Amino acid sequence: MSSSEELFSKFGKTFSKGSVLFLDGDDSREMYIIQKGKVKISKKVRDVEKTLIVLGEAEFFGEMATLNNKPRSASATVVEDSELLVIDPGTFEAMVLNSTEVALKMIKKLAQRLQEADDQIENLMLKDNNSKVVNILIRLAYSSGEKVDGGIKIRISPVDLAAKVGIEPRVIKEVVIKLVRGKILKVVADGLVVSSIDDLTKYLSFLTMKEKFNGMG
Repeated sequence: MSSSEELFSKFGKTFSKGSVLFLDGDDSREMYIIQKGKVKISKKVRDVEKTLIVLGEAEFFGEMATLNNKPRSASATVVEDSELLVIDPGTFEAMVLNSTEVALKMIKKLAQRLQEADDQIENLMLKDNNSKVVNILIRLAYSSGEKVDGGIKIRISPVDLAAKVGIEPRVIKEVVIKLVRGKILKVVADGLVVSSIDDLTKYLSFLTMKEKFNGMG
C-alpha cells in the first residue's frame, strides 16, 4: 500500500459533486486535503455568492478554523466528485508539531494565500471586467507562467479563470476573445498563452486610462 493509499484509509472520504463541506459561520474545525477532484471556496457579499478560489489536487483548506478556533470565514463546496483527507484538530496539531517539513509547507502555503488575498483585493478595486481579467493574467504569468514558443503559458481553464476573477464565464469568454483579436492572448488545449507580460501591462495601463477619462466625462 502506498503512502497516499495509507493516508486515505485512515483519513479519506469521498464526496460527490455539490456536497457542502462547511458554510460561512459554521463551528466545524476539520482541515481538508484534496487527493482528487476540486473544491470551491466562496463567500456571500451583499447576498451574492462570490467565488474566492477553486482548489485542486494536493491543495489544503479549512486550516484557519483549526488554527484560530473560530467559526468558518467562508463556505466550501465540492465542484466535482472528490477524494479528500479530513483531518481533525488533534491530528493536525500533531502533524505540525512532529514534522518540520509539514510545518514549512504550511507556512509557505499560508504566505502564498496572503499574497493571493492582496492581489484579489487589488482586483476588486478595478471596476472594468477587462481590467480585472488582464490584471489576474499578469499575476498568474508572474507566479506560475511557463516560457513556451510564442510567449508565456498559464495553465488555467476559462471556468477556473472566471472563478478566480469572480465574474461569469460568459464575460470571461468575451474578454478572452478581445485579447485574442488583439494578438495579446492565444487559447491552447491546456491553458492560455500570453504574448508577453509587457503587452498585458501596457494593455492594462490603456484600460486604466480609458476608465479614468470616461469617468471625467
